[in-house]
Amino acid sequence: MEQKKHDLLDIIHLIYVMDPMCSWCYAFAPVVKQLVAEQKDKMQFKLVMGGLRPGTERPLEAQMKDSIRHHWQDVEKITGQPFDYAFFERNGFVYDTEPGCRAVVSMRYLKPEAELKMAEAVQQAFYAKNNDVTKPEVLASIATQFGIAEDAFMEQYNSEEMKEKTQQDFTIAKHLQAAAFPSLYILNGTNIHLISRGYRPYDGMKAHLDRVLQQLSPDQNPL
Repeated sequence: MEQKKHDLLDIIHLIYVMDPMCSWCYAFAPVVKQLVAEQKDKMQFKLVMGGLRPGTERPLEAQMKDSIRHHWQDVEKITGQPFDYAFFERNGFVYDTEPGCRAVVSMRYLKPEAELKMAEAVQQAFYAKNNDVTKPEVLASIATQFGIAEDAFMEQYNSEEMKEKTQQDFTIAKHLQAAAFPSLYILNGTNIHLISRGYRPYDGMKAHLDRVLQQLSPDQNPL
């Protein structure tokens, strides 16, 4: 038992705090996807929903629309990620990010290997296709891309357990002091190391991650 405990502490985790309705997380999607693929044999990956605007009730006002449009234009210019600007023709849209976050958490328990893919699919649906991902039926339709029946997804999504698990993610993000998304951390044993807060392109992100891993384990790290 003691040996198993030490083995668990030796595992390095890459923790990604994001929100599927955060435009800079959408910008970061190709970067984190590549990092996870490269590091899958060296560390475990953990996705945490940050909760950008959970529980929002008031519709978007003109000033907030202008601010969001500016962020989208910046992301598109820097990364080339596609956007459907017809979103800004919506009237009365309530920018509540809890449903999208809960959809990703639900996939975590329905099909863990598809969790990150679900987050990316929600991003694509919202930003590139102008789908309303605050609606459960839209999220259920997205889940079918990963072999999950709509009724099975809805049962999980609407459960009190998933609502609680989503709130737990928000709490973890606060404990990590993830004040901006995307945020990336390394968990080494019981020590947390901030790798990046905010968007970074792949080359800079990979180089910085390599430096941190070398510092953490200069003799054992195979990079």
